[in-house]
Amino acid sequence: MPDPAKLELLTRTADDEGFHLVEIDSNYVYWSFKPQRLPQTEWELTAQPFGADGARNYVLKSLRQERYLLLDSKEFFLWECFDGRHSLEEIARAFHISNGAFDYSLIRQLLTKLYGCGLIETNNITDLQPSLAGAQPYLWTRHLTSGLRTLRRISFKIPDADRLCSIIYRRGGFLLFHPIAFWLSVTIAVVAFVLAVRLAPHAGNFASHLKAQPFLITGAMLVTLLLVSMLHVLFHALACKAYGRRVREMGFFLLQGVLPTWYADVTDIFMASRRARIMVDLAGPMVEVVLGSFAIVGAHGASAGFGQALLFGIGVMLWESALINLYPFNFLEMDGYNILADLLAVPMLRQQALALIPNLAQRLRSVKTVERAEWLQLGYLALCLVSVLLYVIAHLDAVGSLLHFSQ
Repeated sequence: MPDPAKLELLTRTADDEGFHLVEIDSNYVYWSFKPQRLPQTEWELTAQPFGADGARNYVLKSLRQERYLLLDSKEFFLWECFDGRHSLEEIARAFHISNGAFDYSLIRQLLTKLYGCGLIETNNITDLQPSLAGAQPYLWTRHLTSGLRTLRRISFKIPDADRLCSIIYRRGGFLLFHPIAFWLSVTIAVVAFVLAVRLAPHAGNFASHLKAQPFLITGAMLVTLLLVSMLHVLFHALACKAYGRRVREMGFFLLQGVLPTWYADVTDIFMASRRARIMVDLAGPMVEVVLGSFAIVGAHGASAGFGQALLFGIGVMLWESALINLYPFNFLEMDGYNILADLLAVPMLRQQALALIPNLAQRLRSVKTVERAEWLQLGYLALCLVSVLLYVIAHLDAVGSLLHFSQ
């Protein structure tokens, strides 16, 4: 076995004329390092509710870089030890005594994340950039990559988004989050649902009117979705302001270089309570619910024809969009998933559930050893799979009915 790496230092005292060579074991240097977190004025820490497995997570915010870290209970223990007085060797020993076992790579991983967020007192570390050397791509591949890169540049950020949202909130936006506004939204949704049931027998006539103007209906639907998605994002941001947190960023970009997408970075709401996070998640889909309800009410009051069919189609589309957003079991991290994760206090539910798949058969062979948190992950996977299959089957049936009607 090779000897451990050594650090060779040339040293001399004030009285010496020559240098002395001192060798230090690099492992000793590493374990003697005493990590020190920044002063408390530079960060903010919020404890999350206890999860299904009895564990608690923490959200750590770097006030200097406006970045966030999710810490589990083990990482929180280490964070508390990073006070500049304890070496890594002492911290590892304390962790081993407290928990009975310790993976030493956990310290390195946590330090790496803390360095990246500037939460540890240390000199700047230059990141190693991956080498781009290798086989040259084909000409058409380079053109395609260049085209996609150009499309991704079609984006913009709203300057000083937090200030803009604060102004909108103070000048009337706060009324949208009054309890009366919520119950009015529920009332209009209930009324619209009753009217939609009455209009349902005319769905065949609506479909025939819409098929007669395919380009017009497609354009109207796309414009509606784009405008409603903008309001959806704005309501998330205003709800964040309602709880006194900061809107970090708002803007527009092409998702995967194709899909027009509005976004609002309301990560700061993680520093608030669970109720606040759930209300912020609900605020966006409520836009689709309310606007879809108004469209249905408008369709009920309109005369028969293309206008009525268009309003009914827009209303149903917005309701379906809200349902997809609020339904948590679709493998996507949408508003409903975020609400479920907050209610269960399992912020990484989807990632943990997907990570369980490779060892799923092995874990199910020993059912008695499956933990409660793993049962939640298995339940999430099963409901997602069933939900997606039912959604596909339902829409295939709708397409088939539409084709049959056209014949």
